[in-house]
Amino acid sequence: METQSRPPDIAFALVLFIFVVLMGATWFRHTDVGDAQLYQVIARHMLMRGEWFSMEYLGQPFFDHLPFGLWPIIAAQAVDERLVIPLHALFSVLTVGLVGVLGHRLSGPWAALASMFFLATTQMYFFQTSYPTLDPVLLLLTTASVLPVLTGPGTARQWLLAWLFAAMAVAVKGPFGLLPLGGVLGARVLVDRSWRHLGLGAVVFVLAAAPVLLFLALRPDWREGYGVGQLLASAVGNRSDGSAGLTVAAKFIGERFWPWFPLLFLGIAATTGRITWLRNNVHASRIVAVACGLMVLGLSLPHRKLWHHTLVVYPLLCVLLGVTLAPRISTVFSKRRLIIGLAAMATMSVLAVAGGVDRLLMARPCVLATDFTQEVHRLKAGERVLVISEHPEWDMLSALAFEFDVTPFRTSAWEEGSVALVAEASWSSAPPQWRALQRARGWVFAVNDSGQQ
Repeated sequence: METQSRPPDIAFALVLFIFVVLMGATWFRHTDVGDAQLYQVIARHMLMRGEWFSMEYLGQPFFDHLPFGLWPIIAAQAVDERLVIPLHALFSVLTVGLVGVLGHRLSGPWAALASMFFLATTQMYFFQTSYPTLDPVLLLLTTASVLPVLTGPGTARQWLLAWLFAAMAVAVKGPFGLLPLGGVLGARVLVDRSWRHLGLGAVVFVLAAAPVLLFLALRPDWREGYGVGQLLASAVGNRSDGSAGLTVAAKFIGERFWPWFPLLFLGIAATTGRITWLRNNVHASRIVAVACGLMVLGLSLPHRKLWHHTLVVYPLLCVLLGVTLAPRISTVFSKRRLIIGLAAMATMSVLAVAGGVDRLLMARPCVLATDFTQEVHRLKAGERVLVISEHPEWDMLSALAFEFDVTPFRTSAWEEGSVALVAEASWSSAPPQWRALQRARGWVFAVNDSGQQ
């Protein structure tokens, strides 16, 4: 079958429709995604206090991330809290669109469509990127930052755009905002032997970090809390959470970049130029593959690693697949077959979401959203709720603070209070004035009959 000149416009619309439908599978108030709840609680209190640069969580200073990434959440909450998730979904739709622009400029319209399709249907991407975490806006900004450098001739305007988007990305999530730009600059130097990208790229790379470095210089509290307590501690292993090991980042991608991970081996093979049917734009494949490799290397260097850090590589991984496989896709699918196939997938996505596919994608909701619904809905805003357990219980705390606007306090010992959520292992030591109202799945909802406050 002859290669089609370009895919029909409706094919691009169908890919975006599929993505939005798949994202919608997880759109409900109780998320059990602790970070999403935590950030919304912090943003809510920043908005209430009229404070844009100081962050607190449950009464304690919060320095795990810079405040700038929460500004979109604050802006949405200022209008209506229900706009927060749609706003982050929009960020992710725009990222899929930018991936299409990258694919198009590197290898034409079929690469654009394929790149968009691969990202839109990667399970951990559509599953995570409508949540109000830092990742949706981070991926949008980092993808925008590499677009001028990866596909342009390097005009002053393109370097300025690369700097602007990278600087905003660094403000959202520190070094992760620089990682894609660094990977692409390194790839242009290694593959193209471009001294221009080495010299100007190094300048832009350093200047992109300058606004955040200036902020840290002016704010000793953030310099100590974020610079030392977060960045340095994560780099050298002073934080106990996360995983260690040089191969962990690659392992996370192998475990979660599905269903398309096996195709990455074709993308790598295409860089050799020795496989006849993968000889489409070998140069572009090499640049993107080297950029992805450098990004994975960068993710592997810090001692502390979390799986969602690797999301920043996903857009370029999908561009690599799109550039590599677009010629085969364009010869296998006529325009008619392409539209029928995408329409069928769109229909199946709608049916799957309507049928409750979220129950397969997500863990069973915690006891707050199931067994204890009557009890927790009687809580008053601002009420102090003990969470008694030997474990940190971050998700339980964030769910209570976000969904019920109470003030949870985790402790391993019994303290004064009127309401408590107690792990079963800690219930045996309950003082006699505490009475269990409900039990479920290892937890006890208890009240203090003495009325202590």
